[in-house]
Amino acid sequence: MANLTLLLLLALICCLPLRAQTKPTAQMVLENALAELQSAQSFRLSIRQSGASYPLSITIDGTTMLPATLQSADAQYISPNELHISAALQLFLTVTMDVYSLGNRQWISLPSGAPYFALPAFAGFDVNRLLARDAGLTRVVANLQGLEMAATDAAGTAHLRARSAGEVVSGLLFGFIEPGGDVEIDFWIDADGRFAQLELLMLDTFAAAPEDPARWHIAFSDYDGPRDFTPPTISN
Repeated sequence: MANLTLLLLLALICCLPLRAQTKPTAQMVLENALAELQSAQSFRLSIRQSGASYPLSITIDGTTMLPATLQSADAQYISPNELHISAALQLFLTVTMDVYSLGNRQWISLPSGAPYFALPAFAGFDVNRLLARDAGLTRVVANLQGLEMAATDAAGTAHLRARSAGEVVSGLLFGFIEPGGDVEIDFWIDADGRFAQLELLMLDTFAAAPEDPARWHIAFSDYDGPRDFTPPTISN
């Protein structure tokens, strides 16, 4: 009789509906992706700008450089505080350069391939702040307005959208941009829960370029990949 009772209980349990798993919120998805980024030993960044021209704000040792626009930038971050950037800037003509940063110090190869030399510090530039708890992407994720899950595709990539204040977004590009108002941000998180891409829509350019406002495209790739650059020889 006891065995029959046990079998009936097991049958009843099997027929009960499974409790639905709690679906992660958009904020949880972003925070998990941020944790993945902070724990990565390395990752690559690809930065492009499209639409209306958006000059960079570059200050070196207290002196503001001539207005420049970014054509392209490809970078690799090495934990905890190294960053190598290969960039093409448009001044009077296109200038290519490599910048190596260690903490808040920078060395530049100009043009790309030339010997490195030490630079006075870029105002506000510090690799330590890229993933710091109160700066960079962390600050953006913590200060979003109207965050929503826009879609999830067949591959499992989640698309989220929100707004953020311009002064907060500035830290995503090391203070080299200074938005004059709110910025609309699209996030793409891949099926592994890692950042795949960000797109920044600069709302302050709509007035001058309503048909093609400025956008920044930031792609993440090669998490935990090997170092793909040789740092310059540094003498203290």
